[in-house]
Amino acid sequence: MPAPEPDPSSRLAVGSEPVNRRTRRLQPTVAEAQPEAVQQRQQQLRARHALGRPLAAGPQLAQAAAPLPLVARVQAGVGVASLSGALFVSQPLAVGVLVAVGSAGLAWAAHGVWRLRRATGEPGQAPLLSREALQALDGLLHRAAPELPADAGAALQAVKQALAQAQQPGAADRLGMQDRAFVQQCVARYLPDSLEAYLRMPAARRAQPLAPGQPSADEALVQQLMALHEGLQRRLRPQGDEAAEALLRQQRFLDAKSRE
Repeated sequence: MPAPEPDPSSRLAVGSEPVNRRTRRLQPTVAEAQPEAVQQRQQQLRARHALGRPLAAGPQLAQAAAPLPLVARVQAGVGVASLSGALFVSQPLAVGVLVAVGSAGLAWAAHGVWRLRRATGEPGQAPLLSREALQALDGLLHRAAPELPADAGAALQAVKQALAQAQQPGAADRLGMQDRAFVQQCVARYLPDSLEAYLRMPAARRAQPLAPGQPSADEALVQQLMALHEGLQRRLRPQGDEAAEALLRQQRFLDAKSRE
């Protein structure tokens, strides 16, 4: 039997679906429609993607210095022309002037070539950080990234950027023996030990104080990562005054010995 047509004079609402908001069934959102395992997997992928390029992939070389400036190229041309002209001049004074001008021009060009080679790095230099240690650290970062809170993730990114800076050509040349050892130990021991200790802590206890009056595991990890980043930045920062840098190294050495 067909349903009767609604009366136009009636004040009752008629529709094919419930018209009462309390009885209307809401459509599930995208997040609700996806299983929890899928959402967790997406969060893990986002956290790992935020880490960026693996350290073991090698340094992203800094942009090479600009080509030889026009002035230097002109000087090199003048130098070659002057030395060539000296071969056809018989007066000793003129020969001396041409040789001096030519030598100065070629010396300027050689200085420009040296700057380019220094910017791009010399081949055959032993790397500051071994590939095996970097691969092990990359694996640990890949495993730890989904477990870290937002503050720790940002601090870890800063530490990783400092380690990438240490891989740049010429960065190790400015480091003393103790500073090189600190950078290497950051990769081999300091950073892995902090992350491993944090991961061993049950997830439910990481936001709780480790002891009365002590920070939580989340806070302690952030503090440790920030300390590592500060130590790396202080050692990798270019120093123009060699005497001041030597004095600072001695100060750090004495501070370390006094805490033993």
